Amino acid sequence: MSIDRDDYTQRLRESEKSQLLSNIVAMHYGDAPLFLGVTSVISQYTRESGAGVGLTLSPPENSDHGGVSGSIVLRETPTVTYTPMSGERFVHSLLSPIPPASLLAMMEAGWESDRLFRITVRSINGVRNISRSTLFTQAADPRFREDVAALRRLQMNGVISLRIQHQDKGYTAAATLEPNMSVADKADLERLKTDLRLTFDGGGVRIVFSSLGAAPGEIAIATRSMLEVLAELGEGVEDEKGNTPADALIRIHSGDTAPARSHVAVNYRGRWFWIDADDEESKRIFLLTQVLLSLSDQTSGANAPLVTIPAG
Repeated sequence: MSIDRDDYTQRLRESEKSQLLSNIVAMHYGDAPLFLGVTSVISQYTRESGAGVGLTLSPPENSDHGGVSGSIVLRETPTVTYTPMSGERFVHSLLSPIPPASLLAMMEAGWESDRLFRITVRSINGVRNISRSTLFTQAADPRFREDVAALRRLQMNGVISLRIQHQDKGYTAAATLEPNMSVADKADLERLKTDLRLTFDGGGVRIVFSSLGAAPGEIAIATRSMLEVLAELGEGVEDEKGNTPADALIRIHSGDTAPARSHVAVNYRGRWFWIDADDEESKRIFLLTQVLLSLSDQTSGANAPLVTIPAG
């Protein structure tokens, strides 16, 4: 069982990585994404055995008088069932905006706020993030990158602690501020309060989805859908000269031959695309996208992969 589990886990993991990268590259070239979910893996084993005995009554000189033979053959015939993401599941998973409360909950769990917000957020309290994708082009507010960097420093220093609560069909965040802040931490906090027009000094704040400014006591976050996220990551695919935008979220190499070493690689339209095994930033962004895609698939519970391995 341990051999089967480890083998199938590894193969499913690599398959999911390849599918995600393939869809990012497809978005770059103007093709629609298509996800095939693995709903079941059934591994059936067949064991065949045979034995034989031979005896020679008048054997020639210096030859064996007889012999015993046997054979055992073990065959594995796995059956994999795929379900395409379509209909309501496609809408919820790829077209619906990521819930803002989910992002803050991921921050609470320790995910880096700067990477998280640069990937998933269109604006915070009206301060806009850049979008290079031709489908969702948006000019950047220069304050956005500085603000998410300041938020990350406060997060790392333990200055801000968040607790997400469900309340009246919405979500609130209880923010706790560390009383003994350094001078640098106070400067970062004042930057956020000024740029984002935040009015709280600790305590509760209401989370709303909006591309406009927020009312007092609110944080208005406009989030991207997973389709927007894939389109934005697609801007990191190398052009024919091997160039990518300097501020691309991810760097995806391309070439005529398969790479000797990579984190993930796919062949698309007869050309190879891959993320370098040593590119730690791109690997982190890719991992975060995998997690976000899983979180956004809210209707897949009934279709979770089922692995059946006869043990008798």
